[in-house]
Amino acid sequence: MDNKKILLFTLSAVLIGILIKNISIIQGYTSFLYKEHEYASADIGTQVIYVSSTLSVKESRTVNKSAGSAIKILSKSSDGVLAASTGTVFSHDDKYYVVTVAHGIIGDCSTTIIWSGGPYFTPCSRIVIIDHDLDYSIMVIDKPIGVTPVKLKPSLPRSGNNRATTLQNKTYYTGFPNSVGPLTISGRIVGFLEKDYVIIHSYAWSGASGSGVFTSNGTFIGIIKAVDVGQTVYGIDVLEDIVVVLMENKINWNLIL
Repeated sequence: MDNKKILLFTLSAVLIGILIKNISIIQGYTSFLYKEHEYASADIGTQVIYVSSTLSVKESRTVNKSAGSAIKILSKSSDGVLAASTGTVFSHDDKYYVVTVAHGIIGDCSTTIIWSGGPYFTPCSRIVIIDHDLDYSIMVIDKPIGVTPVKLKPSLPRSGNNRATTLQNKTYYTGFPNSVGPLTISGRIVGFLEKDYVIIHSYAWSGASGSGVFTSNGTFIGIIKAVDVGQTVYGIDVLEDIVVVLMENKINWNLIL
């Protein structure tokens, strides 16, 4: 196993370990969803999203796009463990898809549901792909209520255009870090991990995995995979402000386009 794979394995293991620790006390969908509805800061997509007037028109549209399309995914394994992650809803040719991380889908389609805030739930219709190597998944869902799907093709970077992933480009994502949210969080691109991953200086935690990341002009550049870990004088520490993003060009869009 090369150094990159070892690093990514470690990052994924840390997030999965935190995730399992946080959800091990959850006994079923009902109690979990009750808590989520009680403590969520907003019903996603069911209220008008007010954005700061200090942002440019393009950035305001991006914030609306990010906040309006984010959903929480709940997936139950065969032994009753419940995992929570974030996804982004896309539309193409009158069909609707959720893009997220593979490590958040621990059950099959029948035990995975999409929560878009308040009373709105959408079941998984079909899992298109779960790629455990790159750590992403695409699911087909019915037309969701309570969210505004992102039009897929116009949101992807133009072919051959690498300007979307240049250093210090501003980014936004909406997710549920540590089951708080939905939160819309900004950041900046600060580095790269070979050709597969973008590193952003932002904030993420367990539950934010799978969140769609957009540049300030609304271009979709990937999904949050993990946070960094580092060695300190106190031992290994989680660096929650250094976030690893799987680049969108590693996702096999040909399966749905």
